[in-house]
Amino acid sequence: MNAVHLRELDLNLLVLLRDLLETKSTVKTAKRSGRTQSAVSHGLGRLRAMFDDQLLVRVGGGLSLTAFAEELVDPLHRLLLDTQRLVTAARSLEPARLSRTFTLGCTDYAEIVLVPTLMQRLRKEAPLATLVTRALGADAEAALIAREVDLVYGTRFKQLGAIVEEPLQRESMRVLLRCGHPALARRLTRKAYAALDHVLVTPRGSPGGAVDAALAPFGLERRVVLRLPNFVSAALIVAQTDFVVTLPQGFAQRMTEIAKLESLPAPVPIADFTFKMAYSRTLEADPVHRWFRALFSEAVRTSARGPQSKILDVGQQARD
Repeated sequence: MNAVHLRELDLNLLVLLRDLLETKSTVKTAKRSGRTQSAVSHGLGRLRAMFDDQLLVRVGGGLSLTAFAEELVDPLHRLLLDTQRLVTAARSLEPARLSRTFTLGCTDYAEIVLVPTLMQRLRKEAPLATLVTRALGADAEAALIAREVDLVYGTRFKQLGAIVEEPLQRESMRVLLRCGHPALARRLTRKAYAALDHVLVTPRGSPGGAVDAALAPFGLERRVVLRLPNFVSAALIVAQTDFVVTLPQGFAQRMTEIAKLESLPAPVPIADFTFKMAYSRTLEADPVHRWFRALFSEAVRTSARGPQSKILDVGQQARD
C-alpha cells in the first residue's frame, strides 16, 4: 500500500469509497452522491492508487469487491460512524450527560461569593460534572495557557494574545472593622482612616493597591501592618483586632453576615474593581467550555447583591 499522510487524506474519498462498496456501481454512487459518473470514476482511480488495490473489478455485467475491499467494509463503516459522532457531539451538547471536572482558578473571594451559586446551577444542569478550585496567584496566565484551568476569575491579567478576557462585574470597595471598634464611635474621616492599621489582601503578592492610590491626592499614606493573599483570613483577623481592611462590596457584605464586622463606605473615592473571567483562546469555540462560561457568567449575575455591584456585558469593556 502506498504511504499516505493524514494531512494528505481527503475524507470525502472515504465517503465515496463507502458508497462504492455498498452500491458496487459508479452509476448508482454518482446518483447517491450527486456527482457525475466521470467524477466518481476519477475518485475510484485515486482510491485505487491510495490503497494499491483495484477495490472493485469488472465481473460479468457488474463490479465486484476484491478480497481486500471486503476487509475494508466494516472498519470503514466504524470510522465514518465515529467521525459522524465526533462532529455531532461537538454541535449538540447535553449537559445532563456531561461527566467532566471543571477547574476554576480563583481566590477565596469567588469561593465565598460565587461558588455556592455556581454549584447549585452545576448540580441542577450537569449533575455528573464536578468543580475544582485552585489558588493561582502570579501563575494565573501560565495555567490558562497550559489549559491547567478552564477559567480564572480575577481583576488583573497580563495582556497576552493567547488569553481571552471578559469583564463580568464591577464592585465598589467597603471598609471592614470589627464590631465595637473605637473608630466607629465617630465619623470615619480620611485622616482617621489613613491612621488605622491596615490589612492588605494581595493574591498575587504585590505591594500597594487602590487604597494607596486613593489616599495619595490628599497627601495621606496608610500603614500596612499585614499583607496576605486570602480575603477570608483578612476579614476574620480584622474581626478579632483593631485592624481595618478594605474589600469589594460583595465580599464585605457576605462577611458581615458570618462574622462580627461592620461595613462602612470608604471615606476616599476608591476606584471600582472590575472582575473578569479569563480563558485560553484555544477553548473559545469549544462547545462544552462555552456552556461552562455561560453558566459561570449567570452565577456571577445571580450572586451580585446591592446597588454597588454592577453587572457588565462584554460590549461594555470597550466603553469603560
